[in-house]
Amino acid sequence: MHWIPGLDVWFVTRHEDVKRLFADPRVTADPRCYERYVAPTEPGAERWLADPPFIASKPGTPSRARRLVAPALSPRAVAAMERGIGSVVEQFAARLRKRTGIIDLVAEFTKPIPGAVIGRILGVPPKSEDEARFHKLSRHMVRSVNPILTEKKRRKTERATIEICEYLLELVHERRERPRKDLISDLVQRCDAQGISSEASVQIISGLVSAGTETITLAATRALRTLLQHPDHLAQLRRSRELLPGAVEELLRYDMGLLGMPRYVLEDLELRGRFLRKGQLVVLSFMGAHRDPRAFDRPDHLDLRRETKNLIAFGHGHHHCVGANVARSELRLMLDAALEFLPEHAHLQEDQIRWGGFGILDRIKSLPVDFGT
Repeated sequence: MHWIPGLDVWFVTRHEDVKRLFADPRVTADPRCYERYVAPTEPGAERWLADPPFIASKPGTPSRARRLVAPALSPRAVAAMERGIGSVVEQFAARLRKRTGIIDLVAEFTKPIPGAVIGRILGVPPKSEDEARFHKLSRHMVRSVNPILTEKKRRKTERATIEICEYLLELVHERRERPRKDLISDLVQRCDAQGISSEASVQIISGLVSAGTETITLAATRALRTLLQHPDHLAQLRRSRELLPGAVEELLRYDMGLLGMPRYVLEDLELRGRFLRKGQLVVLSFMGAHRDPRAFDRPDHLDLRRETKNLIAFGHGHHHCVGANVARSELRLMLDAALEFLPEHAHLQEDQIRWGGFGILDRIKSLPVDFGT
């Protein structure tokens, strides 16, 4: 439990405490409870950002949005999506086979795929101007989860959110008239059956977009970097593809790049002799929790056969990520494809990696890998 002066944030790293606070009703993910919360200021932003859809009305219970979305993202539902997800991954992986020279795997692989996948699942027309616009806006919109933004970045995030929500509203109206086999059509039917407005439907869909783009890029990029740093483990995966599901979990544990998740204190509370005041910001550290020796044996050691039941990369309890099944499937398919296109002699250009981040994200902006000649 570490208080960071200046930022005025509690940073929590012990696995037990992170897991506890995910489920503690005295803290919330609702940014409006933050003592430094700034309401949206861009014209039209209040309409889409004022009422976060995946925030429960009663702390400690699942939100209405979660109850609506969960059936569409169940293990069975995602298994049915795998063919479509795989086709998106293959679209980008095919371009990298038999390539030579230095390739930036962020630009050509890990960055474009998540936006294309969530677009395909939702029903955004592929290979169109709409898809390109959707990808660009979704990357900007994800910054809304960061409670510490400059005024310039906050306004840019708000503008991106307005534009993407207006676009999604058009799709909602269209799918109400002409349903398709996509997630937007499914959600529109569920929302209409419960008397939920089109605007509220859009907020739910935009929440899925925000959660399913930048974080997947981040995780996939760090996973590839880790494997390239550990060529023996990379070779192990080539020989034993059945290890891939467990490898995804271990790679997330070892280095997922997401420093933590923000939470806000609803009422004064005490934890391990520290006093957290109502309205304060708390960051639950994934990276700290996943390297806690109380939860993981030899935590600094990469082990693709590790039992990772203590993993909290997707949250815990009612705050478990509703899109976790999609994320796991996407990451597994991306790694499987990478094992095919990466030459055995591929070499990571570690000193040429470009870094950049904001708040809770520690982002790799480029991942140069020498494919050889």
